[in-house]
Amino acid sequence: MKFFGILLLFLYAGVISAQEKDTVVSRAKKTVEALSISSPITIDGVLDESAYSQAQAARDFMQLQPYNGRPAYQPSDVFILYDQTALYVGAMLYDSSPDSIYNFFSERDNIGMSDYFGIYFDPYNHGQLAYGFFITPAGVQVDIKASKSDHDNEDSNWDAVWQSKTTVTDNGWIVEMRIPYSALRFPENGGGTWGLNMFRNIRRYNSNSSWNFIDREVSGFIHQEGQITGITNIKPPVRLSLSPYAAAYAEFNEGNSSPDFTYKGGVDLKYGISEAFTLDMMLIPDFGQIQSDDKQLNLSPYELYYSEKRQFFTEGIELFDRADIFYSRRIGSMPKYSYKAYDELRENEVVHYNPTETQLLNATKVSGRTTKGWGLGMLNAMTLPSHATLKDTITGHKRDVKVQPFTNYNVAVIDKSLKNNSYFSVINTNIMMVRDTFLFDDPLRANVTATDFQIRNKAKTIAVKGKGGISFRRNGEQQTGYFAGLGVEKNSGKLVYGISQSLYSDKFNPNDLGYLRRNNEMETETYIQYNIVEPFGIFREVHSALFWDHTRMYRNASLFTNEIGFDTYAQFKNNYGVEVFVEFTGNKYDYYEPRVTDRFYFEPPRWTFNLFGFTDNRKAWRINGGIGGYSIPATDQSGYFGNGYARLRIGKRFVIDYEMDGNHDINDRGFTDMTSSSDTIYFARRDIKTIQSVMGVSYAFNSKAGLDLRIRHYWSGVINKDYYQLRPDGTLVHDPAYLQNINENYNAFNVDLVFRWIFAPGSELSVAWKNSILDSRDRVTENYFKNLGRTWKSDQTNSLSIKVLYYIDYNNLRKKG
Repeated sequence: MKFFGILLLFLYAGVISAQEKDTVVSRAKKTVEALSISSPITIDGVLDESAYSQAQAARDFMQLQPYNGRPAYQPSDVFILYDQTALYVGAMLYDSSPDSIYNFFSERDNIGMSDYFGIYFDPYNHGQLAYGFFITPAGVQVDIKASKSDHDNEDSNWDAVWQSKTTVTDNGWIVEMRIPYSALRFPENGGGTWGLNMFRNIRRYNSNSSWNFIDREVSGFIHQEGQITGITNIKPPVRLSLSPYAAAYAEFNEGNSSPDFTYKGGVDLKYGISEAFTLDMMLIPDFGQIQSDDKQLNLSPYELYYSEKRQFFTEGIELFDRADIFYSRRIGSMPKYSYKAYDELRENEVVHYNPTETQLLNATKVSGRTTKGWGLGMLNAMTLPSHATLKDTITGHKRDVKVQPFTNYNVAVIDKSLKNNSYFSVINTNIMMVRDTFLFDDPLRANVTATDFQIRNKAKTIAVKGKGGISFRRNGEQQTGYFAGLGVEKNSGKLVYGISQSLYSDKFNPNDLGYLRRNNEMETETYIQYNIVEPFGIFREVHSALFWDHTRMYRNASLFTNEIGFDTYAQFKNNYGVEVFVEFTGNKYDYYEPRVTDRFYFEPPRWTFNLFGFTDNRKAWRINGGIGGYSIPATDQSGYFGNGYARLRIGKRFVIDYEMDGNHDINDRGFTDMTSSSDTIYFARRDIKTIQSVMGVSYAFNSKAGLDLRIRHYWSGVINKDYYQLRPDGTLVHDPAYLQNINENYNAFNVDLVFRWIFAPGSELSVAWKNSILDSRDRVTENYFKNLGRTWKSDQTNSLSIKVLYYIDYNNLRKKG
């Protein structure tokens, strides 16, 4: 209670100081006027059109870092023009040492270690959503959609089709861009005044600058934008584009004498329903060339989380992230009832095939935001029925068993932008499976409705955040749960701090279309952090934080654990850096590890320490690394871990990187087994070793074509040394009678090799080779290289594919017509 009282005093003081600062400090937004032109600009990297001399220049960039607010190291002049089809950006980026410009080739959407120039347009001028177009001296394009939630999110998965050209001269380098209106959403007739900001990065100074001043002590950058005026009397074009594709796959499996060939075709459609809303649809999508998931051994009671890599579900989903109840990987994932294949086995039958994913038939998104700040998003997807194949080992007869019926997924969200970059939103997720009289007489129905809001004061220094929701689920029986959370924080200035409280009932379950690691908990989180963003002494910047988390169970309000920790990050003026993390965890009453309701495992206090360091990332040779460990003295448990990363850049086109991390848990205690009635729970005292190595090689032929190779090997070995029964009080008692040996030796190996060529704007040819090996056995081999060698000899799957996607813009076709 004393701690809470002190924190509330801090918050009160922060409000007062923020109000006082707001009355003293005022930074006016910069404004530049766009020039209307009647003849289009030739995009050739030369600013020789007379229109540039008539346009107003945006200049006087200011440093974002290292010296926040000081003039940029080198001058820049930027001109913005427009006609009835597009915006044009011309930039003269002066440099007194043009031979020192960092000018490297990389794949699209990857700036790498090059200098860059970028521009953000916020057509509705709400400070909530901005479209970014970035380019390097080598001509590598990067497009980003930045959106405001409880923090600014930059989504580089968003792809637009636009033209650009760069030229390096004796005076610096030049940028020309043509951004068609079809790449943007804006008010009817243009709206007159848009939000605008521009960025320039000069690597040799390790300096980033912006046109409109961005205060690093204020949370978020979108709302710290300037303005562009004069964009009027333009008509939003018909935003209609098609991207048909054709793909061919050859899959080679061990034991098959010939490869399996698969041919696919489909189309992506984008249509501007109005100036504010866009329809995005996939028909028979193909995701066979995306990067393989990083499979790993999971000993925890929680589901592993895999990030989304499918472009349709990563692009333009900022609205669907509200309240954290939507996890797009559920769509097209492993069939919900895969276990039914085993339940339906008859005598002499085995499971010959059980699908690892469902076939996505189509997916549709509608999203956008009105001039009054109303945002709307709707997503629908459908998957076809999935079947497992059972085989009679005597007769060879095969039969199919349905493991998921036809399924429909829906997500809908309404969001309202409020003053001071505040917002309020409501989101709903829904999943429905078609009734099947044989296996699915009462199919799954799941619905989650939640709200998410953030209210900020006028100075944008204090934020009150909250979210809450209700889940309803029916799958044979009905279940309803809820969650809620509320927090307040001071998020600007050198000293920032906050407190939040969250609650998840034991029946709250969003995981049919969302991801929640665990429910049945109440958590209080507090933090205080001090940031020094101006160089001083030997330091470039320093950030230090202290935090405390207190967690209790929802069901019986009993203690789960307390955690207190300290983290400090420091970067030196030579651009090397170090980070130190220390954490103390008090007595832990783990109600999740036993896998049985209301049973818990008692873990004594734990200390954790981690030290991480890095070198100058601008250098051709870069090394990062860290070491750490933990100790639970009362039970003689300990562990250590480490990771290292090295990158070598050779010339302007070739990059090699390698990362290895590993950990060794000694005398770890964890769940291993239970009786069928769940009344006896077995734990093991075990040693766990894990090593993961990832090598990447990339070669850029030019700014539009490149080759990327990723090789990953993961090994984890578990050796059980003693077995115990879990007592009702959470302690363990040795059980010498338990003789089950369930050691585990797990290896996962993947190769992803992709060649990508953007042969026309929005169109590409890609060729991919993927190799996958999984090997799991109960005899542990502790030598890493023996594991690697044996994995290579295991059964493997190889896939070779080629895919062609062609972008068709209705406006271009109309012009040609």
